[in-house]
Parts: sequence; C-alpha cells; structure tokens
Amino acid sequence: MANENEKENQEAQEKPKEALSIVDEAKKVRDEIKAENDRRQEILKEEQRLQAEKMLGSSAGQPTPIQAAPPETAKEYAERVMKNEVKAK
Repeated sequence: MANENEKENQEAQEKPKEALSIVDEAKKVRDEIKAENDRRQEILKEEQRLQAEKMLGSSAGQPTPIQAAPPETAKEYAERVMKNEVKAK
C-alpha cells in the first residue's frame, strides 16, 4: 500500500510538470506565430511600397504623347477628292 501511495505522489508531482511544459510549449508556439505574423506584415508593407513605386515610376498618370498623322501626299489627296471623301470646312 505504501508503494501505491508513493507512486500516486510521484505521478501527482509529474503531472504539474507536464501541464507546465504544455503551457510553456503553447506560449513558445504563440510567440513564434506572433513573430512570423510580424515578419509577414513587414514583407507586405515592403511589397506595397515597391508596387506603389513601380506604378509611380511607370507611365501611370503621365499624358501619352499624341502622334500626328503622317502627311498626306498629293496623290492620296487627289484620290480622296475623286472618291468624294473630302470634308467641307
């Protein structure tokens, strides 16, 4: 009977250690997750900054140059007149 009581006492002492180790392990995992989330947040901010920089550096928001139509040759003008495609001013 004395051996059984000693075993129970020993098990009772081991259980709190296990419980504490589980709590400690959970806290460690929580801290690791928090650190990873912080790192991901920094990466996201950097990606957003780079994307904004890329957009500002590109032609976004800049006027596109208007290209003039190539000059019309006399022959092309004559053909338009003959087809009655000339607009009256």
